[in-house]
Amino acid sequence: MSALPSRVEAARVRGQRDRLLRRACASPPSAVRIVDTDVHHSFASWHAIVPYLPPAFQRRVIDGRGRGLARHGFRKISEFAAPLATDPSTVAGALTARGVDRAILNGSIHSLGVQPNMDFAAAIARAINCWTFESWVRPHPLFRGSILIAQQDPAAAVAEIEHWAATPGMVQVLMCSASESPYGRRQYHPIYAACERHGLPLALHLGGEGAGVSAPSTPVGHPSTYFEWYSALPQAYMAHLTSMVSEGVFERFPGLRVVLCEGGIAWLPHVVWRFEKNFKAVRAETPWLSKLPSAYVWKHFRFTSYPLEEFRREQDLGFLMRLVHGETTVMFSTGYPDTEFGDPFAMVDSLPERYREAVLAGTALTLYGGRLAVARA
Repeated sequence: MSALPSRVEAARVRGQRDRLLRRACASPPSAVRIVDTDVHHSFASWHAIVPYLPPAFQRRVIDGRGRGLARHGFRKISEFAAPLATDPSTVAGALTARGVDRAILNGSIHSLGVQPNMDFAAAIARAINCWTFESWVRPHPLFRGSILIAQQDPAAAVAEIEHWAATPGMVQVLMCSASESPYGRRQYHPIYAACERHGLPLALHLGGEGAGVSAPSTPVGHPSTYFEWYSALPQAYMAHLTSMVSEGVFERFPGLRVVLCEGGIAWLPHVVWRFEKNFKAVRAETPWLSKLPSAYVWKHFRFTSYPLEEFRREQDLGFLMRLVHGETTVMFSTGYPDTEFGDPFAMVDSLPERYREAVLAGTALTLYGGRLAVARA
């Protein structure tokens, strides 16, 4: 009997927090100066998500028989690998100490969408979303959650989006960039329709390329080392970006916005220039496109800043930002707890001043709107 009051009190507190979240999300956020759009939170043990799994899959996770992770086989060199971000209070303290007002959680499982067992992948996605919300988003006003989906089963992915879309604190849909086919293909349209219907951006995150049922991480096969694998990763974004534009995704879903996490921006000018040049030569192949490819890219895609390419001369980075319309397309991120590419705040400090406010918060506030509301307690 003694446990009953504590459960009732816990439910009452959760209800109060949820009501505050709903009221706050009805109005735009204020006094937000830094939004971190890519934080990699983790659990210390897979046992953390077991309570949220169907009984049929609980034992599979407990005894380690395939935990929803398709592996590509590459690992960071240990001396550069940061400790996992498993404690919400520690992560919140580290980020707020640097002035971060909102932090969007993208997790550390970026290969779920290439897990061969679709039912297991969908169950893992639901469990991680429940754990993220209950352990990170609900107790800590700093954090916002992403709705993790397993895109290989679009119907299950849409069901997951519908389950969380109206939940305060969940701000976007997240799926891995590793896939069986380019994201312009029609089998993904139900996912895009759900994102557009609920006003949720779609975030892609690198990390599972070459794993599970995905294609090799490069057009010519599998790399040999982590260094080679990671250096070539932006090729996945090049393929998805050109596919989504060419296949007319944004003509069909004009309200869809896509965030490309952790892929840099230096590849964009070349790809967009080549894309546009070829469109002018063979545009008859895509009669459904009503605009130049660049118009779709700059309107519908956003890019996180970590790891931002470095230049010896500040004017060179400014030139790159001008080429990629950085005042409206680039959003600040730390990639926390990853640090192998340097201090993400120093990267932004190297930007010309005219871009800093937009990169640190302005573009994210425009993209996510009231979903970033709620001041710190």
